[in-house]
Order: sequence, then structure tokens, then C-alpha cells
Amino acid sequence: MEEEAVPELKAGEFLVRNAYLSMDPAMVGRMRDEDNYADAVVPGETMHAYGVGQVVRSRCAALKVGEVVLGRLDMQEYAVCNDANEVTRINAGIAQPSWFLSAVGITGATAYFSLFDIAKPRRGETILISAGASSVGSLVAQLAKRVGCRTVAIVSTDDKAERTRAKFGYDAAISYRGKDIQTLSKDIAAACPSGVDIYYDNTSGDISEAVLDHYNEFARIVVVGRLGLSHLTDTKGDVGRRDNNVLLTKRITKQGFVLLDYRARMPAAVLQLAKWARRGDLQVQEDVAHGIDQIPDAFLRMLDGRNQGKQLVKLADIDRKLDPAPRWLGRALTSEHFPTGLLARVIGTGRAAGAKRART
Repeated sequence: MEEEAVPELKAGEFLVRNAYLSMDPAMVGRMRDEDNYADAVVPGETMHAYGVGQVVRSRCAALKVGEVVLGRLDMQEYAVCNDANEVTRINAGIAQPSWFLSAVGITGATAYFSLFDIAKPRRGETILISAGASSVGSLVAQLAKRVGCRTVAIVSTDDKAERTRAKFGYDAAISYRGKDIQTLSKDIAAACPSGVDIYYDNTSGDISEAVLDHYNEFARIVVVGRLGLSHLTDTKGDVGRRDNNVLLTKRITKQGFVLLDYRARMPAAVLQLAKWARRGDLQVQEDVAHGIDQIPDAFLRMLDGRNQGKQLVKLADIDRKLDPAPRWLGRALTSEHFPTGLLARVIGTGRAAGAKRART
């Protein structure tokens, strides 16, 4: 671990004290020298990471000292930023700051948009979720339950399968560790006797191959993660059965999901998710390590699936007295009697239209 003095700020720059950093499987992709949807980490630079922090110095007209922001703040205690458009102000009245990295923010929005925009679940359908106990997977299951789906999890061990069923209300859960593809495929058949209508793919690799013979016609596959390939230095080393025949004969839709594509619609998801979480319709589970020296262990815990909830590292407290955000407004927007869903749809529709115009 290296230490260096915080530099003097230049015009337009601002200094953020990082409060929480998020440990995400997508970090592995940033370490590979191959095409990816996110920038790769150049050897010698600070490892990339999303975080929540508080502005403690500012020479940027757009950001005041005390404002709480979400963005790519990286694995460090302080971040010098030079573009206010690269961070998002957050209102801690909507949800506590750490939630913007878990159920209400990055993780929750991933579950929300990938499920409702791509998977398009319908009542009575079966959704199979790999890494079903993960922060994203468990939220997807809870959201799918709201629609009326039958939910099935794939997790690492039998003990974890039991805990996952009990905690997140899965209809069934199966384990993969120590099983070959054929054995896992048989377990999937038993857990999904009516077939699979939606496969929420957090892992790729052998687990996803085991699902191939269980899709119903017009099933949807949402590819969100590659946790099952984290041991590969190059994803070209991922070999297995080709899926084109199954996709063709069953007329299956398969699509990847990247949250960056939904940045313009994030506020809509945040409001709706915050309301559900505040009234207990969504469980918020976080696994918080403390101190920058705990980052390596926290990262490995996340990769090994040993974390209990969203893996975060806490570096500092948010100073509520310095925060100028109107917390009363955040609480009002997510209160029981406020039409949060309607406001979220209006915000989402307007921002989506604006983003579309900007691209054309």
C-alpha cells in the first residue's frame, strides 16, 4: 500500500473523501487485457472501484463542500476529480449512503433494469438465477417474486442453498460445487420441472452450459456477469458447448446487460427501490469491512462468495452537518403516501427520451 500527499487542487477540480467502496465481480474484467465495456486498469495506477464519498475541498463551481457523491472513486481514501459530470449527487434522505452501492443504487439498479427491461418477467414463469445468493441475484429474486414468478437459485453449497431459500424466499435452490455439468443439469431439471423461462446469468461458464437443455420456447437469457470465468486470464479460454442450436430451435432471446447504458434513468430506479426497501419489501443486506487495509480480503471474499450481502469497505463517516442536500425532500419522495412509482416513471421516460435524442 502506498501513501502520497493530497495535491493542491487546480481550477475545476474537487477532492472527495471516500466513505464506502464497492467490491464488484466486474473488477476482474478491468484487469484483463482484452475488449471490455469498461476501461482496463493500467499497471501501476490505482485500482478502479465505485464508491460513495463526500466533497471536502472544491475549486469546481458545480460542486459544494459537503455534498455526497457517487462515482468511480477508486481504491483510495481520497480522490481528486476534475469532472462534475462523472459523479452523481446523492440525497441521504432517500436512503443511507451505503445503500447507493447496494440495494438502492448500483446493485439495485442492475437488478431492476436487467429484469424489467430485458427479462420482462410474467406471472407464473420460472426464473433461474445463478449466483442466486449474491447481492444482485437476491434482489432479482425478490423483484421477480413481486411479479409472481417462481424463483430458483444456483449457489455454491448445500448449506448456502438452505440459507438462500430461507432468507430470500426462493421456491428452490441447488448447489453446483463438486458437480459436473451433467449432474448439475439433472438438479436443474428437478428444481425446474416446468422448464426455464428466464435465466439470469451472473456466472457464465459451466453453470450456464448446464442450463442449455432446460429452456422453454421463447425463453430470455440476461447475461450480467462472468464470475465463473474469474480464474481465466483471457476469456477466450472459456470453452464448452455452443448454444446456437438451442437459441434457434427454442427462439430464445439472449442479451448482455451493462448498467452504464442506463445512467440517464438511474434516478427513477433509485426512488422506486428506496421506497420498497424503506417499507421492507426489499431486504438490504450488506457485508461491510472496515479500513483500506481490508480491501484485498474483501475483494477475495466477494470472488469466493464468502460475503453475506453486498461486499463494501468503509473508509470514513459522512459528516451530516456538512451535507447541504435537503434530506427532508428525499424522505418525502419515498414516503408511504407519495406517488413514487408515478414520479419514477415520469423521470425515467423523460431521461430516456433525452438520452435517445442525444444519441441521434
